[in-house]
Amino acid sequence: MFWFFRAFLNLFRRSPAPANRLPPSNPSDNRPDTQPDTQPDTQPDTSMPSENQPAASSRSLGEHLSPQNNKNRPSSFENLKPVLNVLRAYTVTFGRPDAALDLRAVVGAIVANIDTVSIENSQLEGFMDEVIAAYDSLGMESSFVDVTAQLLAEQAAVWLKEQKATVTNVVSAYLQQFADSGETWEPNRVLNLVQTVIATLNDGSLSKSGGRSLVNKVIDTFELDQALGRWVAPEWIALAQRVASYVEKGDLQSTVQSIAWSYVQQFQAILSPQLLEQIIERGPLNLSPAEVLSGDLNEFSNMLYYKFQLLEADPVVTKSEVAIAADVHKAIKDFKQRNKPNIDVTKGIQTGDLEISSPFTRTD
Repeated sequence: MFWFFRAFLNLFRRSPAPANRLPPSNPSDNRPDTQPDTQPDTQPDTSMPSENQPAASSRSLGEHLSPQNNKNRPSSFENLKPVLNVLRAYTVTFGRPDAALDLRAVVGAIVANIDTVSIENSQLEGFMDEVIAAYDSLGMESSFVDVTAQLLAEQAAVWLKEQKATVTNVVSAYLQQFADSGETWEPNRVLNLVQTVIATLNDGSLSKSGGRSLVNKVIDTFELDQALGRWVAPEWIALAQRVASYVEKGDLQSTVQSIAWSYVQQFQAILSPQLLEQIIERGPLNLSPAEVLSGDLNEFSNMLYYKFQLLEADPVVTKSEVAIAADVHKAIKDFKQRNKPNIDVTKGIQTGDLEISSPFTRTD
């Protein structure tokens, strides 16, 4: 059943990212990451669901971009021109989005649908700024729209609609199958659920702006009675089961978020999935991999990392969470110290009958 989850992840894939890709920025600002570990790439699949039942998509998002050699990556200007052309076609056809966040989401969707454009995830938000600034300064609305740009604009629009349909259906599946019938759903609880669904489906390639825009669109059209009455396919239920395993850890999520925020503030570190995983493993949180559905703390940490970027407010940090952050910091330092390579760089290297002296000198 896990292949269903991989198939629907394609709805959120901007591109198969390079191995050293960094996720988007942290919840509050754009600090560089101190943990440049590689992120697992999901394998592209071919099927995507429609609004009310699963159906094959006209084009898998995994086909939009294939892994490219870094040496052949286009320059910023080469990326900018085709995206501007498609953005022009989009606004001529569908109009310019009223909200700035929605416009940024459109740019992200366009990038995802042009196979000649390659933008590192850590640079996507900045690239959106460049595209929008160029678009505003050049007055692209009145320019001629070619057929290729028109088709790509329509494709980006469909891509955005499919993302919203996916999240809506998974939310319905969760409410019908895993939520208690007597539960009340205030706006904040619905918001948290939607954020969890999006963070669970996203593989790290959906931009922060795109994610927040998607949250807003789902929330704006959410109706509880409609969600409870909508038909949901088994595929949606399979995804909702994973979401349910994360929702059950709601208190833990809040604790990890506060500790992580304290850690970042105290030690001028950068929020990353690796930091979150270390907080869970080395802090006194008593969570084992078997306690999440996937049995994988890495997946749980990546979900949390992206979800924290969708949260507008910074968490309230208690003294105990500050202390835990300090303990985690010490544990990480101790671990690195214990695993330091035992190499004396001041010694020469013996190769047969020859010895190559070291350029370093020991100082006591």
